[in-house]
Amino acid sequence: MHELSLADAIVSALLKMCANEPWGKVQRIRLRVGALRQVFPEMLEFAFATVVKDTALEGAILEIEEVPLEWRCLDCGNQWREDSGTCPFCGSFKRETLAGMELEIHSVEVEES
Repeated sequence: MHELSLADAIVSALLKMCANEPWGKVQRIRLRVGALRQVFPEMLEFAFATVVKDTALEGAILEIEEVPLEWRCLDCGNQWREDSGTCPFCGSFKRETLAGMELEIHSVEVEES
């Protein structure tokens, strides 16, 4: 369950932010997680709730935005979102990933102190 190690890393980063910023209570954390990260949102939410116990983040709501795969063909420039190995326009196998690898803290909502 790599969600537990992800939750631990996210909480560590957030606790460092809390220590360096004059924040009040953290209300909500929004994450962006790409499809290629193979994260189960429900498991990450459970792991997060476990890791934040007895910390300044306890009670904060975790929202996860799942980012779908997006590709661009290196031959014709076509962009597509389906998980296809080839470009649906020209059939080329040459592609680059535009989206789907994200794992980022998008925003943190806090009470004014």
